[in-house]
Amino acid sequence: MKLNNIKISRIPNRVNLVFSDQSYLPFFIDDVVKLSLIKNQEIDSEKLNIIINACLKYLGKEYALRQIAFSPKTEKILSQKLKQFFFRTSQKFKLLSQFSTSSVIDEIIFELSDRNLFNQSDFTSYFINKNKSKSKSQIKFLLNQQGIDFDSSVLNDKQAIQKILSKKKVTTQFLSDFKLKSKLFASLFRRGFQLSDIKEAIDDFIQLK
Repeated sequence: MKLNNIKISRIPNRVNLVFSDQSYLPFFIDDVVKLSLIKNQEIDSEKLNIIINACLKYLGKEYALRQIAFSPKTEKILSQKLKQFFFRTSQKFKLLSQFSTSSVIDEIIFELSDRNLFNQSDFTSYFINKNKSKSKSQIKFLLNQQGIDFDSSVLNDKQAIQKILSKKKVTTQFLSDFKLKSKLFASLFRRGFQLSDIKEAIDDFIQLK
């Protein structure tokens, strides 16, 4: 295979490597110099693997940094997102389709972790704020799935229930209907709220009305 051309991309610090089989790869411009790539260069399989690895690491790292900038992430969540991202990317660039990305993901995660870009406390605060309407048992379960051991005792389920009632615009007239009130109890219970907390929250809600 031959590297037919190295085209400047509209994206800053990026070029496109165009190969003789009409395929191309987006590439970090500094890596062109680092790997001594030039136009019309013959590329053997070993060199191609090095190029693909560099391409994946560049694209993956750029994606990972955007994700972290958007919202806090754990290592586990970002690893999963990178796996999905590389799957989509491999559908777009055929040269990447046969290349294993697990080691590249590990490299990216290690590098970002070494730069202290994973903050468990920030992620936990962000996650709780995003899931205000969930019970503390649900939040604890979901955080445990992300590898975070969370003390749910710091959360107040009654406040969460009252927020749900306000959002649903529940009225005292609604709560005076036994069937509707029973359905509301069942709905909140399925969300993981304790019956005692549900009753207290509703009683407090009625008094505030």
